[in-house]
Parts: sequence; C-alpha cells; structure tokens
Amino acid sequence: MLGVAVGLQPQYSSRVAVPFPDGFAWDHGRFEFDVSRSGGRFETALNPRDLINPAIWSGPAFHVDRAGDDSNDGFGAEDGDFSAAKRTIHAAFEAGNATGAPYRVLVNADTYEGSAFTRNGQTEPDQPVAVLGWGGRVRYRTGPFEVNWSDTGGTYSASVSSVRRAFRTDVLTPEGLYTELENVVDVATCASTQNSWVRDGSTVHVNIGGAPGSEDIALMRSFHGARFLNHDQDFYIEGFDIEGGITGAFHFDAVASRNIIGVDCSFRYSAPSNPSAPLDAVRVRRTDGLVSFFGCDASYGAKDGWSFHDDGTPGMHVLLQDCSGWYNGAFGASSVNALTIHDAVYAIDLNGSYGLSRNGAEVHSIQNAQWWLAGTSAKARDIDGSSIAYKCSNASQMWLQNATADAAGSSVNYALEANGGTVFTRAFDSGAAAFEVYSGGSVTPF
Repeated sequence: MLGVAVGLQPQYSSRVAVPFPDGFAWDHGRFEFDVSRSGGRFETALNPRDLINPAIWSGPAFHVDRAGDDSNDGFGAEDGDFSAAKRTIHAAFEAGNATGAPYRVLVNADTYEGSAFTRNGQTEPDQPVAVLGWGGRVRYRTGPFEVNWSDTGGTYSASVSSVRRAFRTDVLTPEGLYTELENVVDVATCASTQNSWVRDGSTVHVNIGGAPGSEDIALMRSFHGARFLNHDQDFYIEGFDIEGGITGAFHFDAVASRNIIGVDCSFRYSAPSNPSAPLDAVRVRRTDGLVSFFGCDASYGAKDGWSFHDDGTPGMHVLLQDCSGWYNGAFGASSVNALTIHDAVYAIDLNGSYGLSRNGAEVHSIQNAQWWLAGTSAKARDIDGSSIAYKCSNASQMWLQNATADAAGSSVNYALEANGGTVFTRAFDSGAAAFEVYSGGSVTPF
C-alpha cells in the first residue's frame, strides 16, 4: 500500500470515477489510488509529496544558493533562510549524506551550470532525499548560460570546450522549446549555412544570421546531468529545469526498491559524449517501486524522451500525469520513442502529449509491459518513411482510452501498430491514419 490515504478527496467529489481496465495487472495492494474524469481530463487525487518516505519532510534542510559557499553548513534559521547556504547541489548532498538520515535540499531559484548538480556524476545522495526549487524555477545546464561571442567573419565564435549540442533560446518551437542548430562539418559550411554550428577544437562557431546575444545560444557540454547510478533510496524533485547530460538529463540505474517522484520539472536537450551511443532524456531502470511524474516534460532526448526498463528487477510501476515529450532523437538514433516501457513494467499515462520524434513510434510498449493510456495524444511526423503514433510489440498489452492519434507526413502513416501486442481501445480517435496488425497482434474494443 502507499503510505497515505490517497482516494478521491472532497474537492474531487464532482468528478466521475474511472475504473481500471479489466486485465490490467496494476498492483493495487502496493499502489492503491483512484482515477477520475472531468470532461476530457483524467487525473488522480494523489499528493505527490505523500508518495515518498515521510521522514524526508521532517529531516534537516540544506540550503543552496549560487552566491553561497560550499564551506558553509547549509543550515538556516528556517526553511528558505539562505544566509549560510552552500553554492552547489552536490555539496548539499555530501552534507546530507553525513547525517545518515533522510534530508531535503532547498535550492534558491537561479541558474546553475557545469558540475554544480552532481559534480559531474561523482557525488550522489545515499539517503532518501527531496531536491526542491525555492522561490521560483531552478535552471541547471551542463553548459554556460551566458557566452561572449566574437565576430569571426561569417560566423560568431566563443571558446567553450566539449560542446555536444547547440540550441537557439531566442527562437522557440510551437511547444515552447529551444530550436536546435544544425551541426555541420566545418567552419566554412557553418558560415554558409544559417542556423548552424560547428566545433573547431575548443572553439564553437555559430551562424544565426546575425550577432547572437549573450544568452541566445544554449551550448550543452559533455557533463553528466542529474545522473544517479548508485542512489537506491526514495528520491523527489520539484521545480527544476534540467538541460543537457551525457547519459540523459535525468537518469537512475541502481537496483533498488524505492519510489522516484518528479513534479513540475523539465528534462531536456541531452547531449551524449559519444554521438553513436545516444541516451534518453529520462531513463529509469531496475527500480521496484512507484516511478511517478506530474506535469513534467522530457524533450530533445538524444534517443527516447521517457524510457522505463525493469531489466530483470520486477515491480516497476509508472504513473505519468500531464506529462509531455517532443523532438526526441538525434545523431541518427533509430527506434526512437517519445515514451516507452519495456520488460514487465506496468504504466499509466494520463493526459500525456507526445510527438515529433525523429525515427520510431511516439508511444511504444515492448516485451511483457502493460500500459493504460487515458486522454493521451500522440503526433507522429517521422523521417524514416513511416509515422506511427502508438505501437504495441511482442506480448505487451495496451489500453487506449479517449486517446488520440495524429500520424501523417510519411509514405506510411499508422495511428496504431500491433506487432504481436494486444491493444484494447475505447473512444480512440485515430484521425485519418490506419491500423497495422501483424505477427499475432490484435486490436479490440473494451
């Protein structure tokens, strides 16, 4: 059971309860909650902070401020007192770990860059922990937030080492994301190609048709983002925008029985050190417990956006509510998904919005995974000859309830592909796209 009462609360009483689909093997004994619907919107009545070890909320709070000093103790007279704050998040992890008990890290709203999060993957929490933005958004980037550009005739250049991807922050996509610059082969090609960039040793050249402002270009360097390979306790994060990361912007790998919770965060623009081995924006593996995100985005992953594997550690249950993922896949990555579950993961997606991945299916369940998607939308505009909104492979099962598909722009456009998988539909809007069923797959109403 979840550690708190999480049924429908009074403010949700006018909403209609939605039963879990028959045959969907969600473990209600461990993770019991209700799903309700109001109009076209599906949601739970969960309080995300109730989903982790409650000792975190009564444990010590270590403060982080960009103007702080890592030699400070990080304590305040009260939560939000940054007078003795540390400067980096990893220094707060070290101080919290030394207590041997659950703790919180309160990070003052500002920009943090380079190795400020995990000391480039070398410092992780070893206790249950919550990492919280305080007073506004916390923005962390693996590269600089300000760059001084020099006119080099045809391009503008700056000395920034180990850059792997470059984006315009002054020109946004319709989804409100940075616009990626094309990585070209040499400086001459950059000079002749608007909205391009190239790395020449430790010098970066860009061409955006004019002089970029100091904050107009986001350069993602070869640093780890929020990567946790050893941490195996409950983890909570809220109010963060994490940009970059060579193994993804947000990555958990340890064999663990714990819950991982994210609220109001974005995980974007991952930039692998080896372009031939791209990884996902959000990647969670080998976790027996509840992995849940509320109002979070995973976009511009070098491979997938959201990716969940149990990899032989059974028991992972995933809940996404009001999440999104766009423009995933880079460096020639294949089999790209905006959202994917593997192995025997059980997952629920409510009101998700995903699309525009470069190669693959937008939403994909694989192996023996089970997935209930309610109010989800998927927009496929692929470059590999087939646009696929939803795909269910192997022995996996998928329930699509009031979900929508928009698959177009390719020689083959599928709202739904059942490649051996079993798909159940209810009020599914497939748009103008076809179904493709083969290798023993099936599509039936429920």
